[in-house]
Amino acid sequence: MIQKQNASIYFAQGLDQKTDPNQVPFGKFLSLQNMVFTTGKRLTKRNGFGSIAAVPTSSGYLTTLNGDLTALGSKIQAYSSEFQNWSSIGNFYPCNLSTLSVVRSSTNQSQSDSAISSSGLLCMVWTDQNPTNLSANQYKYAVYDSTTGQQLLAPVVISDADPTYGFPRVFVLGNYFAIIYTSSSPYHIKCIPISLVSLIAGTTISITNTAGPFSTGAWDAAILNDTLFIAWNGSGSVGINITSISSTLTVSSTINPDAHSSTDISVCVDSTANIVYVNYYNASTYNGYTVAINTTLTVLSGFPVQSINSLVLSNISSCVSTSGKMNLFLDVTNSYSYDSSIKTNYIESSTVTQSAVVSSPSILVRSLGLASKAFSVYGVPYFLGAYTSTYQPTYFLINGLNGNVVSELAYENGSGYVSSGLPSVTVVGSTASVSYLIKDFIQSLSNANSSGTTTVGGIYSQTGISQATFTIGNSAVITSAEIGNNLNISAGFLWGYDGTQATEQGFFLWPEFIEASLNSTGGFLTAQKYYYQILYSWTDNRGNIFRSSGSIPLLADLSSSGTSTNSVGLFIPTLRLSYKNNVKIEIYRWSTTNPTFYQITSIKNPLMNNPSADYVTFNDNQLATNDANAVGNEIIYTTGGVVENIGGPSFKSTFTFDDRLWGIDSEDNNLLWFSKQAVEGAPIEMSDLLTVYVAPSIGAQGNTGPLTCGAEMDDKVILFKQRGLLYINGSGPDNTGANSGYSQPTFITSMVGCSNQASIVFQPGGLMFEFASEAGNQIWMLGRDLSTQYIGAPVERLTLSNSVTSAVAIPGTNQVRFSLSNGSTLVYDYFYGQWSEFTINAQSSTLYQGLHTFINSNGSVFQETPGIYLDGSSPVVMSFTTSWLNLTGLQGYQRSYWFYLLGQYISPHKLQLGIAYDYNPSSTQSIIISPSNFSGIYGLDLPYGDSSPYGGPGNLEQWKIFLNQQRCQAFQIQMQEIYDPTFGVTAGAGLTLSGLNLVFGQKKGYVPLPFNQGAS
Repeated sequence: MIQKQNASIYFAQGLDQKTDPNQVPFGKFLSLQNMVFTTGKRLTKRNGFGSIAAVPTSSGYLTTLNGDLTALGSKIQAYSSEFQNWSSIGNFYPCNLSTLSVVRSSTNQSQSDSAISSSGLLCMVWTDQNPTNLSANQYKYAVYDSTTGQQLLAPVVISDADPTYGFPRVFVLGNYFAIIYTSSSPYHIKCIPISLVSLIAGTTISITNTAGPFSTGAWDAAILNDTLFIAWNGSGSVGINITSISSTLTVSSTINPDAHSSTDISVCVDSTANIVYVNYYNASTYNGYTVAINTTLTVLSGFPVQSINSLVLSNISSCVSTSGKMNLFLDVTNSYSYDSSIKTNYIESSTVTQSAVVSSPSILVRSLGLASKAFSVYGVPYFLGAYTSTYQPTYFLINGLNGNVVSELAYENGSGYVSSGLPSVTVVGSTASVSYLIKDFIQSLSNANSSGTTTVGGIYSQTGISQATFTIGNSAVITSAEIGNNLNISAGFLWGYDGTQATEQGFFLWPEFIEASLNSTGGFLTAQKYYYQILYSWTDNRGNIFRSSGSIPLLADLSSSGTSTNSVGLFIPTLRLSYKNNVKIEIYRWSTTNPTFYQITSIKNPLMNNPSADYVTFNDNQLATNDANAVGNEIIYTTGGVVENIGGPSFKSTFTFDDRLWGIDSEDNNLLWFSKQAVEGAPIEMSDLLTVYVAPSIGAQGNTGPLTCGAEMDDKVILFKQRGLLYINGSGPDNTGANSGYSQPTFITSMVGCSNQASIVFQPGGLMFEFASEAGNQIWMLGRDLSTQYIGAPVERLTLSNSVTSAVAIPGTNQVRFSLSNGSTLVYDYFYGQWSEFTINAQSSTLYQGLHTFINSNGSVFQETPGIYLDGSSPVVMSFTTSWLNLTGLQGYQRSYWFYLLGQYISPHKLQLGIAYDYNPSSTQSIIISPSNFSGIYGLDLPYGDSSPYGGPGNLEQWKIFLNQQRCQAFQIQMQEIYDPTFGVTAGAGLTLSGLNLVFGQKKGYVPLPFNQGAS
């Protein structure tokens, strides 16, 4: 007779998905859902998550500011716990920026265009200096890997091009890159097809030989339904011409829908209605027109129509929005009236409908000219705009519906207004890529020419070409850091949110193009030299005063006037690119008598910015502002060598350390910014003088790649690369940038890294983070002793194919919770060192009122509710799958009689048990357990006292389960809690589980197998 034995399995351990499922140790689980380890050796149901009012607009990121719940999406939404609703604070534009250096040489590039194939090939075409004749240009093209920038096809000069007029463009047409360019005598438009498979150029195709001169952008093209539609200005008085090229490189016949000649053309398409719009403008008549055609080159009724009336334009561009309207953007040539040599273009917008109805143009955004063709992402039009100046030329990505800034690019390194050939934009889903010129080699230039004559301007800037990629909308990854009484948000630029409005953190631009007029009468300034510095100032709702960098000091020399009745008139350009309202313009004056910059504008009656005007004036002529009265006024904040404030760029990620905001530059991932130290009552202030360069290569480790994210731990800031970890410790510099105690970035010996800021979370043992390995995503920990540990091994089957979307450590527990992209949440108990899983679909999580709060992919928000066991209206149910219970060895032969399940009854529930045998995970035995512990309200049993035992059944829950297949190698228990609405009560805690006691007997040390499963 087989002697019965027993084996106890205590529920003291968690998931183990790293071990072979057939050999997972007793007590560990293959699945363990909605249970926590609050008490040793006992499984307890987790709390539910109660529903908070859903966010009314699309949002994908949840955080807090000053303890108030905040959601970020297309708008910033603030939650009121008192009224239990969300309030819209204002517009916000999620956006990620990345850049790729593509073309650099000893010559200057003056125009570029690019296209990206579905396989990731980047074809770049550009206008370059001819190295053998630097006063002439030539066209070139090359092919690169769009991710790494690796050159795949070396630059090729287009030998028969005529770069005197026009510019080249490139498109993806079927299985080709179609490079369109111009040649002369007579004027041709030609196409070079480059195979996307072999990267070999095919036979050049002539599109037309009747084109007009191309001194400006008098041709353009766009793709619709895998067909390239090209429009150009015909030679003589022919006017506009349109043709198409199919994906098999067949050129159609040409139509001539309008005799109006043009100097600038923009082509765009409506892929929903299958319409091609051609917009054309004549710089001589200042008028422009629009014609719309279908894919058979038939002109639509009502077209052509006049769409531009008496405007002096530098460029035009167009795209189609979701409304079905064609959006037309006009780059209006403009200058300051006090100095016509200073250009300050602005952009007007209008629309044209399919029925040829043209709206009146209105000013969309000031201070910018067009720097790219317009494009549409999910129905919203955008374009790249250029701010042109000597000291801070910059590009801005603009929302074409309202003129708001979405991203900032190449601050102080932009190439300025685009004079010919607006670059095309490749759009795939929410991602838009465009080439741009960048002045990346800047050096001083001798002030004397070859004759020894002094020249004006001492800076040389060489241009190169880079590729910018914008991810727009909820696909963008957002990070934030609360410091300086603001929520500082990394997106297309650094945002600051004070609880009432979201603006750029700092200022996009500082005052420039300031001029002075000297007056010999009408004032009380002493005859001497004066210098003026001007800056923008703004106070947020927290009382923080933000100040821009000061202008270049402007000299007003009254020393030779010989009178004391002098004045200085100042012309000051306004701040027109800003989310800030009620910006002040502060003027500081230095004089020979008082060589300190004192503020001379009134604090009580300040000089206010007027964003609808190009400039304001200030007349420094009052006795109240003379030297004697100015002494004692506020001095400019840069006095004493304090570094100037520069608004933060687009950051790849943000974090805090040493009471400072830190960020990784999106355009140069090897560059780390840090702010001035946060002090009471002052905002966070960034400067491009406060940066750390972190080399991509570290000794024997080799190239560890660029920086990806960071986090504070103890006295260090931990810097993550995709395959590397570093740290910086010490205290930072003072506000002059001197006396820095920061260490050099020090490599932490490891083979792991992190590229997901949302996955980094601190717990008492150190920083936990996601490492993207070749095998998939893994959760690791950097200990406080700087050792690394693969702490997520037991749950790697859940993490490998899913990324972490948020991570949060829960106060009052020992839990760290990781939300995954598949909708589940992993829970690590760092006291017991065990993992479990919650079935909650958290897209982004935060702590609100000390409780875990998350938003799901539908925009619904939930908060943990202790003692309540509902997720919204759905009951929380527990489940687990045990390891394989092979009590006599891996393939021993056992007789398993029954097992006992021990727990504690808390509230009505049922248990469904499934039992699988012999390593086949499909259960063949199913049992429903209905506990009888439930009793009604005391005293309501009829007749009174009839319950057995008297007073209720008690809370012990103990079951004996018999196995149908007693003879087996192993068996596995699958438990699923069931809540039945017929219980008549709200779903509750159900039960706790302490363990199993197995009763078995050993038959043999091996299992008998059929003859056909043997081999010899």
